[in-house]
Amino acid sequence: MMATLIFLVLLLLGLLLALRPLLGPKEPFPEPPRREELLRELSVLQEEVAALEGEERKLALARMVELERALEGWRPPEPRPFNPLPVALALGVVLLLGVGLWRYSLPRLPGETTVTQRAEARELKALQDKARRTGAVEDLLAWGRRAYEVQAWDQAAEAYLEVLKKDPRNVEAVRRVGILLFMGGRLEEAEMFLQIAQHADPKAAEGWLFLGNLYFQKGENGAAIAAWERYLEVGGEARERVEGLIAMAKAQAQGAKDGLSVYQARCALCHGAQGEGGVGPRLKGNPILKSPEAVREIVLKGRGQMPPVPLGEEELKTLLDYLAGL
Repeated sequence: MMATLIFLVLLLLGLLLALRPLLGPKEPFPEPPRREELLRELSVLQEEVAALEGEERKLALARMVELERALEGWRPPEPRPFNPLPVALALGVVLLLGVGLWRYSLPRLPGETTVTQRAEARELKALQDKARRTGAVEDLLAWGRRAYEVQAWDQAAEAYLEVLKKDPRNVEAVRRVGILLFMGGRLEEAEMFLQIAQHADPKAAEGWLFLGNLYFQKGENGAAIAAWERYLEVGGEARERVEGLIAMAKAQAQGAKDGLSVYQARCALCHGAQGEGGVGPRLKGNPILKSPEAVREIVLKGRGQMPPVPLGEEELKTLLDYLAGL
């Protein structure tokens, strides 16, 4: 943003410098009285002066001088010579700034919008090219891991699926495909993949976290609590967050139906405990919340990566009331 503002300021200064000769004060060209009459008289005198002699010739010449002086204010001055230096300087500044913005700010690769993301996109592109070129499992895994880290979900899914084609028992690929299926709202398939992965590698904390999220999304609170407790047992890093999720699941299992409880049970995983956003978009202050019918349709039918959320009418009403107050 700052680079863009600097660019615009310098562009305006360059244009002002280039156009300065055209923007200067205009020279006065007063209209002398009876201009056409004076011009006709001057023309007549110019034709007759050659035939005059003596005093008459002197008087005619003197009158011609008077007429020339009277008409001097009407005749425009000589045009100013064009100076290409200011224009060239302005164009040079614009060109340099444009190159700088193209190099350091403007997006060029998929998913790239800032300098940091550009470096990530370049790294990801290099890993992608290498994996596609060699087809080696280790290269595909490197590509999939990096894509997963930078949230390039489509590339991560492509990479891990290629791994499974070559090595169907690769636990990391099975687990990550399950997570990506869960993010895409395909809960049944995701559950199958995650269960297989956790059976093969029960110490993988990430798998227990998402398996708990999946059960929670399906409304199976007991299974969700069990999966999250396994997450804590194997040393998952997000201990405080998962402990909060367990508390919310237990509260819901006891029949809490207020809007906050429904939100925490169904929405907080993706949209944040306070609606601040996370995997899903920010809800706090989101203008779509002003349209309850639109929110109702999104909740019940899903949209994009958000799966449908099965809610009863009472739960949905309390949730909509809660979201309206965010």
